[in-house]
Amino acid sequence: MFRIKYILTSFFIGMLLMSCPSFGQISKGQISKDTLSYKIGLDFSGRRISGTFNQLVAGGGLNVDLLYNNWHLENKTTYRFNETNTRLIEDNWYELVTLKYYPKGKKKLYPGAFYHFDNSLMYRVKNRHQYGIGLGSELDKGHMKLAVLAAIAAENSTFNGFEFVNSPRDFSNRKNGLFMFRLNNGYSIAKKKINFTYQLFYFQSLKEIADYDIWLSARISFKVFKGLSFHVVYDYRFENVHLQALSNYNDIVLFGLGWKLNNK
Repeated sequence: MFRIKYILTSFFIGMLLMSCPSFGQISKGQISKDTLSYKIGLDFSGRRISGTFNQLVAGGGLNVDLLYNNWHLENKTTYRFNETNTRLIEDNWYELVTLKYYPKGKKKLYPGAFYHFDNSLMYRVKNRHQYGIGLGSELDKGHMKLAVLAAIAAENSTFNGFEFVNSPRDFSNRKNGLFMFRLNNGYSIAKKKINFTYQLFYFQSLKEIADYDIWLSARISFKVFKGLSFHVVYDYRFENVHLQALSNYNDIVLFGLGWKLNNK
């Protein structure tokens, strides 16, 4: 774990040094125009039932995408609440932050860093922190956008339980070194009125071969007018190492409305 933290620190210092030449060029009088582009998206979905069966479900999300010169910051935050017959089923947060630096403005190969947090009553996860560094690449064909990121990472997770299937490590607090692979892909058709995107994660523990996770989130949205759209989201998770009495996979389908704002 100490080695991974040392590598992460060295990586951030390296990213800072890589950006220094561009500041030096500006100071020498070369023409440089600072540009900031942004995309902001809001999602909301919910349901309320009362009577013989009582249920309140609410979910929301905030996506922020900032591009300033060669730096690119992406943030995805979601929250989900579910109370059924006075029993709390979900009270879950999800956070994913990715920072990228494009050398000379090119996206063919670039360094990147990410931080992920979530908690889940369903998975009995009190808190899960994952952060790492790696190399990424992006391809933009207009109607299709493809991005990959391969990284090494550290994980510190606390579970509501300590007996795990497929693992001899029976601790409620699990610390791991990880290899992470992330694939983002998106397609636009009908003049961008219909958009399909998906994000695929693969996490592999560096301590246990049997400890790996596969997460998939797919989304299709239909433009209503301007920045307003209707969307359907499918989330799937497979965790080979999981607490006893829990399933190794779970999925959910969500329906809702979304709104986007950008300066492009």
